Amino acid sequence: MRTNKRVNRRSSEAYLATREAIAYHKAAHAVISMKLGYKCLYVTVVPDGDRLGHVCCEDPMAVGHDHKIQDALKVLMAASLAESKRIGCRTWGDADDRVKATNLALLATDRDTERAEALINKMIVEARKLVEQHWPDIGKLAEQLLVEARVNFLQPKAAGTEGSDSR
Repeated sequence: MRTNKRVNRRSSEAYLATREAIAYHKAAHAVISMKLGYKCLYVTVVPDGDRLGHVCCEDPMAVGHDHKIQDALKVLMAASLAESKRIGCRTWGDADDRVKATNLALLATDRDTERAEALINKMIVEARKLVEQHWPDIGKLAEQLLVEARVNFLQPKAAGTEGSDSR
């Protein structure tokens, strides 16, 4: 009986550590997206198919910002950096993020692998600065995700406020 309890405790601890890593990963995607000027609808750590969570934000590649590839790279890399910072080990986190970042860097450098690698390294430095600067916001959102599992950013207007502008 003790062995089963010990195994269950380890499994439970591993699950919580994984869920925490996912929460910080997704929170960083959302926070850094918003800090770079992109709108986000929601972020969740509820598994869906093969995804362990999801962030619904404007895609930097689909909107007209001047530095869209660099912004997309920062958002992708910030998530891995935040996850690593929280769990205490260096990881690239989501394999899809790594593939997307590589493809974007190759696109931005006209498939020049050396320049692509240099761009990725430069964006890692910038993403690290953003994560450090906004760490309290990332942590707050991650902790909220661990409790609520989903956080909505755009709240519906209160009754009677249609057409009013609060600016």
